[in-house]
Amino acid sequence: MGLKDIRQLKGLQSAKRINYKRLAIICLPLVIITALFVYYFQYMAETQPKKQVVKTEKNTVSLLFPGKDGRFFEKAIEIDNTATLKDKGATIISELKKARLVSEGLLLQELVIDNEGVIYLNFTKEILQGVADKNDDIGTVYAIVNSFLASFRFTKKVQLLVDWKPVYTLRGTVYTYLPIEFNKHVMED
Repeated sequence: MGLKDIRQLKGLQSAKRINYKRLAIICLPLVIITALFVYYFQYMAETQPKKQVVKTEKNTVSLLFPGKDGRFFEKAIEIDNTATLKDKGATIISELKKARLVSEGLLLQELVIDNEGVIYLNFTKEILQGVADKNDDIGTVYAIVNSFLASFRFTKKVQLLVDWKPVYTLRGTVYTYLPIEFNKHVMED
């Protein structure tokens, strides 16, 4: 390798340095612009006010009604997730009134669930009154009991009360003095 070859090699190396310098001059603004975009989307976008989305979740209440053949069928009603236990219970009673299974004047005064899964339903005395079209005591009692047990999780029995006192029977057929379990025998197959 001669002096001429060495000079040519040095010229190539200096040419490469110039290319790297040009590349660095071109890439540096691209790197700075990219860094600014990343900074903006990571930090600045978080500081801008976000639109608030109000999400109302729905919950269902299961209503169990006697059909024409005496077997019960289920109907689900959507209610807001923010409803209290008493609101949920009032919805059930309201739907039972529409189905003419309980007296129109009936009010659910209080609803309490104990640690053992018993729902205490304190009604006004109108629960003891029959409905003109429906004098079926079994249908009324189990429409109330099954609907409440199907709608409230982790519950096992329902105690029907009138002014915080248990009653032996609503209309003479079903014994209601003690808490009542879900009656699967009245349900459709």
